Amino acid sequence: MASLLLLTACASGLSTQAAKPASPAPQSLPVVRADSPVTTAPLLPAPAVASPVPPPSGSDARARTPEANSPHIAIILPLTSRTLGKAADAVRQGFLAGANADGKNALAFRIYSAEDDAASLSAQYRKAVTDGAQVIVGGVTRDGANVMARESSNYLPSLALNAPTVTNENELPDRFFYISLNLDWEARFGARTAANDGLRRVAILASTTPLSKRVQESFEKEWSRLGGEIAARISVAGDLSEGPRVQSVMEKANADVVFLAAEMKIARFARPYLPAGIPVFATSLTIDPRADAVENLDLDSVRFMEMPWFVQPDHPAVMAYAKPAEPLPIEYERLYALGIDAWRLAQMVVTSDKPRGFAPLDGVTGRITLENHQFVRQLAAGEMRDGRPVLFKPSE
Repeated sequence: MASLLLLTACASGLSTQAAKPASPAPQSLPVVRADSPVTTAPLLPAPAVASPVPPPSGSDARARTPEANSPHIAIILPLTSRTLGKAADAVRQGFLAGANADGKNALAFRIYSAEDDAASLSAQYRKAVTDGAQVIVGGVTRDGANVMARESSNYLPSLALNAPTVTNENELPDRFFYISLNLDWEARFGARTAANDGLRRVAILASTTPLSKRVQESFEKEWSRLGGEIAARISVAGDLSEGPRVQSVMEKANADVVFLAAEMKIARFARPYLPAGIPVFATSLTIDPRADAVENLDLDSVRFMEMPWFVQPDHPAVMAYAKPAEPLPIEYERLYALGIDAWRLAQMVVTSDKPRGFAPLDGVTGRITLENHQFVRQLAAGEMRDGRPVLFKPSE
């Protein structure tokens, strides 16, 4: 697992939403796999939604929505895709949770079901325009975000649920925005937090997966930019024989902090071999806040950047929205939370009297501010204590 971004956030197990290439394209959402047709969990309460699953070729309208060609928020999701269907449905459930929490004050919306290819997404985008949409949400993959950017240059304000593949944000249309569960941001925030604590020499422990390597690279770039030193790089696969090697490298490294760029299983294996008392940082690639306390005990005192949805249950925004009616795997619950904030951001785009004058939003995925075209999520500082994720409190 990783958020994604959708997302996560967003991840390497997702197919893209553009025309299908001969070989897989790079991914950026948290690791999300769907090996069977989409299944849905009922969302409670949902009295205002006509159908829990939109028909494959049409749109699912809110019961209070007036006739066709009326103003509404449109969200386009690949709900029938064998690869992306479950991830898309998690976003859908969160989107509905956001709308349901607003009750009678909620703006009208429609859910459009697309296939996981560029042509289908474009067709549904233009159908939503014809139907009277005021803002369009969609693009759960990076290629899908590219399609949303291209369409918004000709049509409506658009919110993509992933980062487009651009090297210069100035090339993006003025009315295009995006939000992402990208792990790269978490790694950078972790580097900044460690540097702000006065730590300077880091030992980086990573697994051998591409996603782990990407998280490591993002951390290292930010760490180096901040003037930090890399005392050691340790690659592990989780074999028990590697324990003494980890311990030996750490003894020689003279590091004052450790960054874990590894999945939970690898991190749990390696954590006991790290020096007692050394600060340890990680991303949500390493942490499953919904895992049993016994599973998380080996990760006690590990600090990580996390969305308020998981570490601030008493946050007003978190308390305002229903949890999934049935438990979701952690990577899907992250997308569920993204769906809630997608609903809130879409309303902001519709109701704002200024094209880009958006006030900061205390979202369930973080405190959200607009920087250029990206809705950036400021994450909460979390820590594992007694196997449970809590807010980090340096005074304790």
